[in-house]
Amino acid sequence: MSVEVAINETARYPHTAAQVWQLCGAPGEISAWLPAVQKSWMEGDIRYAELAGGAGQARERITEHNDERYYYVYDYIDGPLVLKDFSSRFAVSAAADGGCEVVWTARFRADSESEGSELKQAVGGMYQGGLQRIGEVLQPAGE
Repeated sequence: MSVEVAINETARYPHTAAQVWQLCGAPGEISAWLPAVQKSWMEGDIRYAELAGGAGQARERITEHNDERYYYVYDYIDGPLVLKDFSSRFAVSAAADGGCEVVWTARFRADSESEGSELKQAVGGMYQGGLQRIGEVLQPAGE
């Protein structure tokens, strides 16, 4: 019996949605702001991510990409983590105060509750590290 696991990580920034999308909107350039990824590139609709610390390489298929609405969706093909039926969405939306919010979600299946919990912690931690790094990259010098 498999279990479905959901991840939902959110962060707010004082920057406009366009500014955050300029940094994060190109799926092949994820290594610019996700600490877990040392090197990344695209070949067609496939994103390759060389993971930091020699952890291996992940491949993901970009299934939707919308620069006007600031989001993209991708499916995990393979890599060092066993993520079954994994689909993720990275989206940036404008906030009323002129800043923005990033919502990074994922769904996948695991063989057991314990496996699901471990994978959720690993993927969620990676997402949290990326959301933190976005703020650091965009923070003006001297602040």
